[in-house]
Amino acid sequence: MPEPERIDRRRVALIAYDVCRRALAPSDPARRAAMRPVLDAWVQMIAAVRAAGVPVIYTTPVSRADGADVVMLPTDLSAETGVPPLTNAVEGTEEAGFPDEIAPRAEDYVFLKRRPSAFYGTGVAELLHMLGRDTIIIGGGATNRGVETSVREAFNLDLACVVVRECCWGGDMAAHAYSLDKAMKMYARIRRLDQVAAMLRE
Repeated sequence: MPEPERIDRRRVALIAYDVCRRALAPSDPARRAAMRPVLDAWVQMIAAVRAAGVPVIYTTPVSRADGADVVMLPTDLSAETGVPPLTNAVEGTEEAGFPDEIAPRAEDYVFLKRRPSAFYGTGVAELLHMLGRDTIIIGGGATNRGVETSVREAFNLDLACVVVRECCWGGDMAAHAYSLDKAMKMYARIRRLDQVAAMLRE
């Protein structure tokens, strides 16, 4: 029987990537119902890391109300859809905050994020170094965009990475599945929520 996988709780942190109301508790009832399983998974994941004494780092994607910092670079997707390649919540609004069920606590860390990576321009990498954490648990959305971007950058920063499957989501299900089942396997371990919880208990 193989040895169980482990995570050193003294060296790991959770990155709750873009788990804002805009994504997990949208105003549209149908979308909110569709995202409820992901929100429930986040409730369980955050409870598990808190029980293990693991730091929780939140990111939330924001832009200025006047749009001055919105990314307007030409891309194929923006040409096809007619919208900027990156759209964020407006800084300071309710949708840029977090659902009550997973709201940050005083001991947590919250970073505003203006680009797809959890690390670029945020201070998250510096915080992990300061805390002596060289492993991250991560989930969020969109899987094939921001999460994958962050996982690739984590790999470049020599950070071990565990992606929580149930805590990820995406509007393009084929791209979401490909990212989890193919693309990110080169850079991370992709695990179910129950597996990650067990790793933290070992």
